Amino acid sequence: MNKKIIISIIAGSVMLGGSGCKKFLDVNNDPAAATNVTDALLVGGAELTTAFNIAGGYPARTAAFWTQQLGYDQPAPEWDTYKVTASDVDNTWSFDMYPQILNNLKILQDQATTANHPHAAGMGKILMAYNLAVTTDLWNAIPYSQAFTGFENFKPKYDSQESIYTSINTLLDDAIALLAKEDASASVGDKDLIYASDPEKWTAFAYFLKARFALRLTYAPGKVAATQAQAALTALTKAFPDESYNPGVKFESKSGAQAPWSQFTDNDKWGSVAVSSTFIQLLKSTNDPRLSVMVDTALLGGGYRGRIIGDEQINIDSLSAVGKFFAAADQSVYLATYDEQLFIKAEATFLTAGFVAAQPILNSAVEATFTRFGMKPLGADSTAFKTYLAAKCKLTAANAYEVIMTQKYISNYLSLESYNDWRRTNFPKLTVVQNAYQGITTVPRRWVYPASENETNAQPEQPAKVTDRVWWDTKQ
Repeated sequence: MNKKIIISIIAGSVMLGGSGCKKFLDVNNDPAAATNVTDALLVGGAELTTAFNIAGGYPARTAAFWTQQLGYDQPAPEWDTYKVTASDVDNTWSFDMYPQILNNLKILQDQATTANHPHAAGMGKILMAYNLAVTTDLWNAIPYSQAFTGFENFKPKYDSQESIYTSINTLLDDAIALLAKEDASASVGDKDLIYASDPEKWTAFAYFLKARFALRLTYAPGKVAATQAQAALTALTKAFPDESYNPGVKFESKSGAQAPWSQFTDNDKWGSVAVSSTFIQLLKSTNDPRLSVMVDTALLGGGYRGRIIGDEQINIDSLSAVGKFFAAADQSVYLATYDEQLFIKAEATFLTAGFVAAQPILNSAVEATFTRFGMKPLGADSTAFKTYLAAKCKLTAANAYEVIMTQKYISNYLSLESYNDWRRTNFPKLTVVQNAYQGITTVPRRWVYPASENETNAQPEQPAKVTDRVWWDTKQ
């Protein structure tokens, strides 16, 4: 599936070797090679790689296929019918996540701490926490405590997911403390692509992540759902005040700088990506006003026609593509959104105080989604919005959890969080697609370990199966 790995546009990303890299012969020393990279380059590079290759790249695309938001118009078995192998996931692990993101963020934290640049160190810890969560949520146990020692250890052990989440929370707490300190260095400045080095916004993002991850562990072994929900609500009091805090990387229309979803859904480049029939049917069955923004009509025949995952290949022009709003070349890729925050609050409130208390928060979350989708005219004063809200978002004791999570699934269109939430709650209700790879009878719950790890760093956790569950995924 290497055909599915697009060439990165990360011109600003800096890929450094581990701290154990040594010069073996002075004659091989390249005077043009960087030996020290600034905080600004490390932050900007990690942000760009995270947005383009992770939040808008292969992990997010796999999530969109496996949660049946998108379909891949190729003969089965394919990407959308669960054919994701050890070779397919190798690039994410071996080129994107560990060397370009996590290792560089470790270097950033170390050098910023040494130089007394607390804000840069705080940014590095938050980005590390975000990407560690992505990595462990895809693979379960992963290297972390021994992962960044270079030549000192070629076979780092895998840390349990439980311990990884403990480290994630420590990183976020440390980041909050660092960002509260005075820092006149301006060592990152406007090279920070997300918040232009605004410590208040970075702190709010850290609290948002604490809330997201508290809910992630709602049903993890040894955890109490109400306690996790209350922890999320507590963190949210210091998170985003509104949508202006949405952490995203903005892309451009010029060639080579287009947003990842724009490149991926461009049929002149890929020719195989369509919205799935499952997702279109969900929106059509509820008369969702967002349908026309999220989905394009088919070029041939018009109307909204989704790809039936696992069916025979047909003319891609007879299928609906991703809506132009989401496929825009100058779109932003968000690592979180204010509407997701409101959905977190709605779920956490439901788990702690019941469906009646959650109802107004859900209404606000749905309205915030409409607003982010560019549909402000359909906001709170709109008849169409009010009709939809009353008909499809009314909570009862019996339907509350499913309605909240289904609305969040729609809001998190093309986001990794749709897959994480589905595994955590089993909402929305998904069924196995036809002609699944190797006769798989359940929707995959994780990725297998990459080929490079299986071959060079043998560990007890390998190779795993896509039907295995990660530690926190226990909801039946």
